[in-house]
Amino acid sequence: MLKTIPALSILLALTALGVTLTVAQQPVGQLAFVTDRDGNAEVYVVNADGTGLKRLTQAPGDDLEPVWAPDGKALAFTSDRDGNQEIYLMVADGSGQKNITRNPAADCYPCWAPDGTRLAFASDRVDDSEVFACNRDGSGVTAISRSPAWDSLPQWSPAGDLIAFLTDRDQNQEIMVCRADGSGTANVTRHEAWDGDPRFSPDGRMLLFRSHRDGNINLYVAELAMARLWNLSQNQVWNEEGDWSPDGKKVVYASSPQGNREVVVADLATGGKANLSNHSANDWAPRWSPDGRAIAFLSDRSGETRLYVMNADGSGVREVGSGPVMDSPPAWRPPPPTKTGG
Repeated sequence: MLKTIPALSILLALTALGVTLTVAQQPVGQLAFVTDRDGNAEVYVVNADGTGLKRLTQAPGDDLEPVWAPDGKALAFTSDRDGNQEIYLMVADGSGQKNITRNPAADCYPCWAPDGTRLAFASDRVDDSEVFACNRDGSGVTAISRSPAWDSLPQWSPAGDLIAFLTDRDQNQEIMVCRADGSGTANVTRHEAWDGDPRFSPDGRMLLFRSHRDGNINLYVAELAMARLWNLSQNQVWNEEGDWSPDGKKVVYASSPQGNREVVVADLATGGKANLSNHSANDWAPRWSPDGRAIAFLSDRSGETRLYVMNADGSGVREVGSGPVMDSPPAWRPPPPTKTGG
């Protein structure tokens, strides 16, 4: 008769011999995403391991563009439940939903200041689309872009001192950067081709964006202090939806080297690139987890758009949304602030 040896005894014996066992860790964190599985666009959350699926909004209109507050305790989102697009706030569990813009114009694309006290957003309340900012309760609205042209899609820098946004004031789409009060506006991209989707690096020194200047769509990096641009993706296919790793050393993005879209990671120091998703279906909209251990992305590998999570090296792919999702990037919930002091 075989004798069963307890697993703990085996682990202790191996440890005594100096053998280290590597145990696969499940991805941690929570994701907000948008789905129309209920007949209209609603905001849901789910844990990175696929558990804890919860619907946060239940309104007759469409609820879109969820973005977490920096402390992870609240979400801002766009909703047309009152007849026009407005910016709403809610607690992380879906409670306390409140219209903070309260304006007959269309307000959309909310973006948090890094200290969580203010939000930037786009609005056509002055006849054309402009970038505005307000306190988190909706008070203190100020114009940021102040231009007769179309300005939209603001992105706040990690230090809170700058705001990047898109504009067509030079007769094509460019990326502008200004101080948080709207002063000192500068054109970062300066090209007659289409440029878009700006994302600040974690240290705020660089700006990642996509550009049509090479005849296709490539991802570029702008080093702000040196006013220098360089091509990160460097190929002849479509490259888009870039996202920085938390340490700022890598960028993950969607690329189409074989015709379908794949999730690719690029190392900024070496220039090396690796196909992480490596699937015959389309994989896109990758977003790095706050701890850098996982990447969320969208894929149609099941026949419809669904939400997936994989380890940062491309392993351990799993579907986590438990159903169809809309074609908008998922949003990772930030970890709670680290407590300091005694």
